[in-house]
Amino acid sequence: MNNRPLTGLLTNLSKETGIPLSTLKLNARILRELNLISYGSVGEKREAEVEPVGSLVLRLIDAHGSAKIRLYD
Repeated sequence: MNNRPLTGLLTNLSKETGIPLSTLKLNARILRELNLISYGSVGEKREAEVEPVGSLVLRLIDAHGSAKIRLYD
């Protein structure tokens, strides 16, 4: 776990990758809405962290980015 708020992590990631900070923030919000990550707000300062279901998703994805399971319609 990183000991930094989400904005600091996303700012560094934006600088390293060239991905706009606004894009990273939007995706972080989506991940939070899916209960994959959690982080504080302006009024509630706390560290960003991966939730248990987010850890499960990470385990299901291998190092090459391909899913170990397939979901079909």
